[in-house]
Amino acid sequence: MDAQIREAHAESIETEVSRILSANAETTGFPYAPKPLKLKIEQEGKLVAGLVGFTLWEWLYIQTLAVEADLRGQGLGRQLVLEAERIARDRKCHAAWVDTFTFQAPAFYTQLGYAPFGNLGDFPTGQERIFLCKKMTTEPPQSDD
Repeated sequence: MDAQIREAHAESIETEVSRILSANAETTGFPYAPKPLKLKIEQEGKLVAGLVGFTLWEWLYIQTLAVEADLRGQGLGRQLVLEAERIARDRKCHAAWVDTFTFQAPAFYTQLGYAPFGNLGDFPTGQERIFLCKKMTTEPPQSDD
C-alpha cells in the first residue's frame, strides 16, 4: 500500500476519523460521538473564564479550564466545573476526568472531589501531567462560601 502521511486540518479530518471509529460501537454499544461542551463567563463583554470539553460514552472530559490570572480564587473556575458536571449529568454521564499539571491546578480539582489516577513525569521536564477522575452524583459538592 502506497500511503502518504501529512498534517491535517481539524475541520477536514474529524468527520472522517469519526466515521472510521464508528466500528467501536459494535464493541462498546455506544457510537463514537463526542458532544462538545463549551462554557464561558464574561464581565463587561470580555471573556474572563472558560471551559472546553466534551461528553462521550457516559463520561465528561474537561479539556481546558482557564480563568484570568487576576480573577483566580474567586470561584469562577468552580462555577464552570460544576456547571459542566451538571450538563454532563443531564447527558447521562456518571463520571468525569481531567488532566492538569503540577504547575497548574491539581489542588483545585481535588477540592472538587477529583482523585488522581495516573501521571506522566517530566511533562514538561521537571513537572508532571496529572490525570484525575471523579464519580458524579446527582448533587454537586457543597461550597465553603
